[in-house]
Amino acid sequence: MPDTKVDELLESLTDNIDSLIDAIKNGTRHQWIKDHFLAGYPTDIKDSSMILDLLKVFNTTQHLYECVNCGRIAVQIGQTNRYEFYKPESEDYKGILKGKKDTN
Repeated sequence: MPDTKVDELLESLTDNIDSLIDAIKNGTRHQWIKDHFLAGYPTDIKDSSMILDLLKVFNTTQHLYECVNCGRIAVQIGQTNRYEFYKPESEDYKGILKGKKDTN
């Protein structure tokens, strides 16, 4: 998922979770399920399972891998099994997906 969409995605997800919590408190849980899921979605499901299903709906991530030997980055193309490869211009960036380097 492009980083420009992360805030939008998280805001939408938290809005959905907030509205679910409100529906539970107000006794309108069944109606909330009808409004947010397809017909046939179980109404006797645990709240935590429903939140997990919301998280799955919003799963629009792509995989990103780094070769530990050469530092090449493999970026998944959309939701396919194909990848585009990129090579760092400098050896300094080998291991970049491990996070920040310890400077101590």
